[in-house]
Amino acid sequence: MKNYPIRKISLISITSFIGIILMQAFWIYDSYQERQAHFHEHIYRILDQAETNLCKELPNLNSENQQKLLDSIMAVEMSHLEEKPKYWCNINSNKYSINNLNDGEMLFEQHISCKAASDKKIILLIYNTPSYFLQSLFVWIILSVLLIFIAIFLAGINLSIIRKQKKLGQIQSDFIGNMTHELKTPIATISVASEMLMKDRVLDNREKSKRYSKIIFEENLRLKKLVERVMQIALFEHGTMKIKLKEVDLHDAINQSCDAISMIINKRKGILTKKLKATDTIYRVDATHFSNIITNLLENAIKYSPDKLQIGIQTRDYSDGILISIEDLGIGINKKYQERIFDRFFRVQNGDIHNTKGFGLGLYYVRRIVEAHGGTIKVYSEEGKGSRFEIYLPKL
Repeated sequence: MKNYPIRKISLISITSFIGIILMQAFWIYDSYQERQAHFHEHIYRILDQAETNLCKELPNLNSENQQKLLDSIMAVEMSHLEEKPKYWCNINSNKYSINNLNDGEMLFEQHISCKAASDKKIILLIYNTPSYFLQSLFVWIILSVLLIFIAIFLAGINLSIIRKQKKLGQIQSDFIGNMTHELKTPIATISVASEMLMKDRVLDNREKSKRYSKIIFEENLRLKKLVERVMQIALFEHGTMKIKLKEVDLHDAINQSCDAISMIINKRKGILTKKLKATDTIYRVDATHFSNIITNLLENAIKYSPDKLQIGIQTRDYSDGILISIEDLGIGINKKYQERIFDRFFRVQNGDIHNTKGFGLGLYYVRRIVEAHGGTIKVYSEEGKGSRFEIYLPKL
């Protein structure tokens, strides 16, 4: 999947959500206006009823009793509303007016038509009208906002899954391409060497037969190593990898790994410096896997040091355990990749994915082995200045 469909999906999703939010805002505003208009109708109906009831009793009442009657009438009429608003009502002269209203206040007036009070009017003041109208919409507003947030959250998860699937698909595609590239070389070499061995002139020459047989043997070992690496990762993924713990002198294991790799370092005219300062070096580890992680990190240091090959390996006692660091002066790792280099199949892209050999499984394997021993691994690196890998193993 290319980048543009994901961007298009993201843009459509964002546009859709903006549209939904605007529609919800319009619906809330429209409902607010509709409830306000409905409320006005109710209030004028209440005032009409109050005026009718007052006219029946006004001739027999003084001003004080007129106000009491109005209060009782309004209390009864207002109780018919779904939610009773805060209000103030009074009987005043037609000349009386309220000029300054506070925010959220609504003023209603109803002239009294009967002869006994034709010069008077009912004044009704409603307080906090916005909160009154919104209160009736509160449940729907909360529900709408909640549903919008849930939709945005789920859309975010879906987009995240799509991006992860895209990355995984790209990584797997790179892995297959890289594996094909890695396997083609030894297979082609074995094919050529085998073909040469079948020729009589080569069979008659013991030295040439031995050389081609050695090539076949070495390339076969290389193939075996590649297949074993993939199989080890598969065992990890299925949880069937077994760690066989036994007491091992870690310094001896480190020295053996350094000796095994020294030929390559000498061929490159490089330098390997060892500062093994840890005092307690007997640990319960899987000897084979421990040697593999040291060898793997040393090979990485060689692989990513194209010019100046200087590798340092150190140990020291640290927090009820041992700290092993392997440092190089190679090309380093960009900060944005440092958290991902221990992921399965991940390889830092520098143009051609085949410019350095490997499946992107080495550091994943190292991390899994270290974690299987209860330890941790960290990387400290600066692009162009080299990398340092630190392994901490606790004393089990």
